[in-house]
Amino acid sequence: MHLFGMPGELVVSIPDEFNFFSLYADGAYSRKAYVKDTGESFFAYPPGSVVFLYYTYPAHRAASAVRHAPGSASLPGLSKKVSLLFTVHASKVDKLKRAVGYLNKNAGGAYRFGDGFYTRLYFILEAKGRLNYLALRNLAARAEGL
Repeated sequence: MHLFGMPGELVVSIPDEFNFFSLYADGAYSRKAYVKDTGESFFAYPPGSVVFLYYTYPAHRAASAVRHAPGSASLPGLSKKVSLLFTVHASKVDKLKRAVGYLNKNAGGAYRFGDGFYTRLYFILEAKGRLNYLALRNLAARAEGL
């Protein structure tokens, strides 16, 4: 990993080239850099940050919500272990992208809530059928104390 980031920051490294998987990171990063020599983008996140990581592998897709806090989850492209909030697969990845977009547009951002919010978000995502925007809106409205 390139020497980027300050002590205490979580660094997400995203290579330009598809190398068994591709990665997209979505969160409120504090700094970013691109290193042309290695063809990698680096995003630094401060402690406590929530980051949504979207992984695409040759045969499947997965997305994880993580908090930059001491934890045991070691995920590809991350500079350190994090606290895993949840992981979804297949079509739930698309539901998560839509939910994050909705929260960013209508609820002041998807990265600012407590861990209880993300546990409840996971259950909304896991429900059969389309994303329940009413449940998502109600969750966001009640979330300040979660």
